[in-house]
Amino acid sequence: MKRPAILLFLSLIILNISAQNQTKEDSRIKMKILFGQLTLDAFNMDICSPWYTPEHDSYLPDTTILKELREQNLTDISIHLIIGSWCHDSHREVPRFIKILEEINFPFDQLNMNALDSGKSSPDFDAKANKVTNVPTAIIYRNSKEIGRIIESPKKSLEKDLLLIISKN
Repeated sequence: MKRPAILLFLSLIILNISAQNQTKEDSRIKMKILFGQLTLDAFNMDICSPWYTPEHDSYLPDTTILKELREQNLTDISIHLIIGSWCHDSHREVPRFIKILEEINFPFDQLNMNALDSGKSSPDFDAKANKVTNVPTAIIYRNSKEIGRIIESPKKSLEKDLLLIISKN
């Protein structure tokens, strides 16, 4: 009786892993892109590492703001990050955003990422229904309720905008 349950569980894990970090040829812009649900491992792929790694490694977030972010209660915060691996704004902001999350010890199991094609579609995320018109978009939730967004580029800085959203809500 236990064997079928274990096999089903393992099959679901394998299907879930294989559904992440997918690529496709975007016929509109004629390039290979990330498409669909992502993990952090996607940024080590050949199509991302040329822009992700240099931006991530060179970005120096404001340490004062990082300290304030670390003092926030993040247990009830989740983030949905929607990117376009073809988009120069995503090339700049996504590595910086991930670095900030690393620096504040954000629980990455509370980060969901999805890559859209140049037509703003994805196999498992409805950009129109979620009112996502620009990438990258970081949607911040507290207890599954949206409390703010950072759209395309920050108003002040990523870390300041994130602190403002988390601390006032």
